Amino acid sequence: MFISYKWLQGYFEEKLPEPERLAELLTFSFAEVESIQYADGRGYDRTQINADEDVIFDIKVLPDRACYALSHRGVAYEVAALTGFPKKQMEWPQPEIAKDLPELDVRVEEPEPCPRYMARRIRNISPKANPWTKEHLDAIGQRSINPIVDGANIVMFDMGQPLHAFDADKVEGGIVVRMARKGEKITTLDNKEVNLSDSILVIADHKGPLAIAGIKGGKKAEVTSQTKNLILESASFNASYIRKASERLGIKTDASKRYENRISPEQAAIGMNDFTAYLFETDKNLSAGKITDVRYSNILENVGISVTPGFLAEKIGLKLSEEEIEEVLKRLQIGVEKKEGEWMLTPPFFRLDLTIPEDIAEEVGRIVGYEKIPAVLPPKSAGAVLIPKSFYYEWKIREILVRAGFSEVMTSSFSAHGDVAIEKPLAEDKQYARPNLRDGEAAALKTNALNAPLFGGEAVKIFEIGRVFPESGEVTALAIGVAGAKDKTTQGLSSAVALLSKSLGVPLKGESKEGIFECDLDAVFAKLPEPKSWDISVAALENEKFKPFPPYPFIVRDIAFFVPAGAEPEKVHKLILKEAGKFVVRSWRFDRFEKDGEISYAFRLVFQSPERTLTDEEVNKVMDHVSSSLETIGCIIR
Repeated sequence: MFISYKWLQGYFEEKLPEPERLAELLTFSFAEVESIQYADGRGYDRTQINADEDVIFDIKVLPDRACYALSHRGVAYEVAALTGFPKKQMEWPQPEIAKDLPELDVRVEEPEPCPRYMARRIRNISPKANPWTKEHLDAIGQRSINPIVDGANIVMFDMGQPLHAFDADKVEGGIVVRMARKGEKITTLDNKEVNLSDSILVIADHKGPLAIAGIKGGKKAEVTSQTKNLILESASFNASYIRKASERLGIKTDASKRYENRISPEQAAIGMNDFTAYLFETDKNLSAGKITDVRYSNILENVGISVTPGFLAEKIGLKLSEEEIEEVLKRLQIGVEKKEGEWMLTPPFFRLDLTIPEDIAEEVGRIVGYEKIPAVLPPKSAGAVLIPKSFYYEWKIREILVRAGFSEVMTSSFSAHGDVAIEKPLAEDKQYARPNLRDGEAAALKTNALNAPLFGGEAVKIFEIGRVFPESGEVTALAIGVAGAKDKTTQGLSSAVALLSKSLGVPLKGESKEGIFECDLDAVFAKLPEPKSWDISVAALENEKFKPFPPYPFIVRDIAFFVPAGAEPEKVHKLILKEAGKFVVRSWRFDRFEKDGEISYAFRLVFQSPERTLTDEEVNKVMDHVSSSLETIGCIIR
């Protein structure tokens, strides 16, 4: 969500901290500020501050605070709590109620998905665009449409309540909030025709749908530059219903995003008043009718939360006085009523996320500052620590295989085929939960085998432990894969299975095919005894350093030669490396044999550049040079 620094400053009398400092405060206690930039898109530079330029914050508001924080007023509330600056009360002049405007007829047939619906008539409006409107909308990533629609958007982003306006002259009869009827369609504001089902709530007149409730307006009663008479809408919709309906229709909007994160029904009244005030500012001659407010008693209201100061301090892990805690609660507008050592707390109506004592502890902790909480080791357990059986033996298998030269891989849990389909797949090749580990292991084995010369060694040896989802049910599986020369693959795989069976004391029964062994670990664990102590020790790679994998292809060259009597292989290897140059990324001796009293060595060299693709021609020249250098010390190239 984008918010302008100047707009935020408008909520306060005191001068706010500089943008960089303010971003830091918000990030460490409320929500991450992903970027700071000037309104024209340039990156913010505190060394080149121009007082006339506005600064825009891009704030990543997470779902746990979206019920109030997907709004500029919600961010201002947080700034007030963090800085201690009092936030101004935002009130604007309202038009007088026109007695000659009849109250709007509103009927809500579905109170569960729509617990509150407010509407009013506006007559004879000729709005003029505020000079700051377009600039403000551009700054927060929105486009200006017309003064009426702009007003609805500005108020929604300011205080979080979605709003809508219908052209009253295009509405036939009153407003009905109902489920769509079989076969009904609606053309939305973006000119898309949507087929409706009886599970979709609509705002309709006596003839048909005007809007998809809480999600998208329709073309029928669209507001245009010729519109003179309006029906304003401000409503409360059930969060679960909006999320499901939005997913079902495949329509996501700024309005639906706010509704599906829960908004207090009290916001509807504030939104209606602010929207009316905005329109009144653009045209002082408009006439406003009485607000029709259809509200149901089952609306969820904030309930009191009972806590003690001692509980809050203990949960936070910080010594705090009652006065310090009360000051934080005051900043957060949380009412405090003290009764014999217990405090009954009343969160503000828009903080629907505060429901249990632990929520209050979190609020106090983040405002005080997490950095002030001392690091304390948890106390040692008095009794014996139980070791989960499957967890222990999974790590035991890792220990055994890593010591045997295997590397663990982790492949995708999704697959292009299987028995358990994913309702909302990430991609065409991830439509099922994987039925086995074999397929992912085979792909990993192939990729690693292609790059084996870069890693060295005679074979690629990998394994994976993970959950699989065959038709019979979810189980934990183990896959072991070996790739290399055929005899080494077969021998390496059977040796690994035999080693595990011997170490665990239970034979591993599974299927070996094309260099991969897979078995059901749950069946193996069922035969093993409960672990009595944690004796796992997987070797640490403390001396290993990460090195980027170059994207350019490598070239492999072998060279074999007879060496003169007394030639040491290490010295010959050093000479080869010296003469081969900087593009050799790996080299090793892979063969030695004797014939008629002569000794022959064979070395493999892997060439690769981190910056470009090497050519066969230039590598051949290097190898010719290496051959010539070896001949100068008496070697005979084979």
